[in-house]
Amino acid sequence: MLRLRAGERPVSGKVSVHLLVHASGFMVIRPTLRSEWLSTEGRVTAEVLGQLERAMWITGYPLRWHVSGGHVIEGSVRCVMNWVFFDLYERVHGVSNPEQVALWALEGIQGCDRLHEMYAEGFISYPFPVSFGAQFEIVNPQLSPLFGGMDTEAEWQRTIDCLMFPDRTDIRAVPITLGRETLDRWYLSENQALTLVPAGEPDAEMDVIDPDRTQLLEALGLRRAVLRCVQRDTQRVLTERRTVTRYQLERWQHMVASTTDDYVLHDRIGQLIEPIRLHNSNEILIRDLGDLERQVRANLAWFQERLDTLSAWTGGLVGASVGTVAMVLSLQEALKAMLSQTLGREPDKVFQDFGWLFALTMLTLMIISFAVAVTVIRRVTRTLSPFSRRLPIRGGPRARRRARALRRAIAAQAEQPTPPEPPVPPRRTPPPAPPVPPQAPPPLAEGEQPAEA
Repeated sequence: MLRLRAGERPVSGKVSVHLLVHASGFMVIRPTLRSEWLSTEGRVTAEVLGQLERAMWITGYPLRWHVSGGHVIEGSVRCVMNWVFFDLYERVHGVSNPEQVALWALEGIQGCDRLHEMYAEGFISYPFPVSFGAQFEIVNPQLSPLFGGMDTEAEWQRTIDCLMFPDRTDIRAVPITLGRETLDRWYLSENQALTLVPAGEPDAEMDVIDPDRTQLLEALGLRRAVLRCVQRDTQRVLTERRTVTRYQLERWQHMVASTTDDYVLHDRIGQLIEPIRLHNSNEILIRDLGDLERQVRANLAWFQERLDTLSAWTGGLVGASVGTVAMVLSLQEALKAMLSQTLGREPDKVFQDFGWLFALTMLTLMIISFAVAVTVIRRVTRTLSPFSRRLPIRGGPRARRRARALRRAIAAQAEQPTPPEPPVPPRRTPPPAPPVPPQAPPPLAEGEQPAEA
């Protein structure tokens, strides 16, 4: 049953399951539902496809899965994925109990209880599966704006937004720029993928329209699962201050290195990686998988550095123990002489008559010497400074003597009292200049009239 706005709608169909098993120990499970296998009342709208996507995440979604053996599993898509894993695991180990496997596959709020039990028993390393989400492939010319099948471009965009961002009306889906003119459109978010093509036929082996993009999404899903698991483990070690073994660190490094190589993919598939990276960098709502990889590698590098530091410390302890043994063995004759004076025996007979006392004394000296050496090493290494206290002075002893004499002269000058300065006389203001008397105009010539202002 699908939960639509108009009410629940019955739906039935056949689901094919595809597996991808990696050498790192992870397995990708991809249940696929094709349109010719789906039977429902009415048209297959964007709301119907959106509810199929919601069935991936909502615990207790009202779906019934008929599996082999005549058993029925009720729950979301994760329940049938759990069943696939348990059924394969039991068959590999030569055990087959369909009824028990169907009960193990149930999913709750805290995940699958059987996975947690297998983790506690040591059969698996990670009890929390990592899901990529849903991938849609729509092949219908009427849905493409290039053919003018839909009434308006806005209506077509609302259909895409409903599939890519369910329960959100304020976000618009942006297609990936493939760098060339194509008739199809490819949308990708953190948990959804949509391929819109005007024509195409499903691949007979993979049951998808575009096998290249599907295989790339499987590789990215595998990479995300590995990085999420390693990131969860490393953060638990960091926050809870747990111990890490070299085997565990090597295991993490192998998992990350074997799943983050882009060149293991075919060139035809690998050329789609750069458009995805560009798309993720432009979309602020998508967390880039490269950031997660860099964070995981930073954590692993920090663990490796700490283990190398501890290895150097262990080498110092081994050197201290070897030096202690050599020092104590070199004191055998002196120890014999001391015991002979204390016991009143000859030095040659001390070892014969009191061998246990001689051995106990040697062992005591070794323990005391080793403890003293370890204490000295710990104190010295604890107070090591990466910077020297005094900067070196170039020029030899003569330059050092001049520098010392200059420092003494500066210190002596600083100790002498400073004489008071003589008072400065006030500055005198010059007297004002005397006023200038007005001058009489020059005499006029004959026949010249005075000028009027």
